[in-house]
Amino acid sequence: MEYTSPWRQFVENFTSRKSAVISLAVLFLIFVAAFVGPYFTLQDPYDLAQISILDSSLPPGSTDMAGNTFWLGTDDQGRDLLSAIIYGLRISLVVGVVSGLMAVVVGVGIGIIGAYFGGRIDSLIMRVVDLFLGFPSFLIALICLAVLGRGVEKVVLALVLSQWATFARIVRGVAVVEREKEYIDSARGLVLPRHRIIFGHLLPNCLPPLIVVATMNVAFSITLEASLSFLGVGLPITEPSLGLLIANGYEYILTGKYWLSFYPGIALLITVMSLNLVADHLRRVLNPRLET
Repeated sequence: MEYTSPWRQFVENFTSRKSAVISLAVLFLIFVAAFVGPYFTLQDPYDLAQISILDSSLPPGSTDMAGNTFWLGTDDQGRDLLSAIIYGLRISLVVGVVSGLMAVVVGVGIGIIGAYFGGRIDSLIMRVVDLFLGFPSFLIALICLAVLGRGVEKVVLALVLSQWATFARIVRGVAVVEREKEYIDSARGLVLPRHRIIFGHLLPNCLPPLIVVATMNVAFSITLEASLSFLGVGLPITEPSLGLLIANGYEYILTGKYWLSFYPGIALLITVMSLNLVADHLRRVLNPRLET
């Protein structure tokens, strides 16, 4: 019987689902558009030398006097909306991915240490985790930004502080079960260093559920950042995200200029939906019992 590596098995199971492949392909195209697209856009929408107020609020498909076509129209300042969405998408993804990964690192590190040592250390860590989980993530992020102010790094920090506790709780629950198994007892019997037991033996066996939650958390971070920016407490206008683009066009909806908020909203919806679909398929591949 031919041996199949776990990684190859995982890839085959994932790619056997058509919807999983489609959602992953869409997500890939979104990342390509966000990080490569700015080099091919019609303009840098935040370079004053490249925009003209005379081209403001043009509907989708309009053409300026130079012959440039604005496929999604322009905003109230004459910026090409398609270019603005691509630039905003890049910032949204950077904030979502960076804050999500940092929240995973912080939460997993704290949670697995508490689970391994147990006793008072575990009790203290879990009380702090319960305190953070007792408040909505949005409220924690809002309070942090009220204290820290606006800016990309400040939004990332606020998102990390509002979400790390979720990962700490998840990894602690899995690690408490894993630490009682024979392979951990064997590692202790060999007098291996604690850090090697925790991060070399215990942590790898706690990763499957974390991979799914981390993917979903990136989508949640993007949505949370968009909500904060929409309210005017997230990113500054010099570093716009999709949420800020939606907010900029919101006041013009009743005037018939639907495209100012509609297209950034569609971009945000497709991004979050793709991430959630990928996470859902990862969950089913990593836990086949869900198929029954």
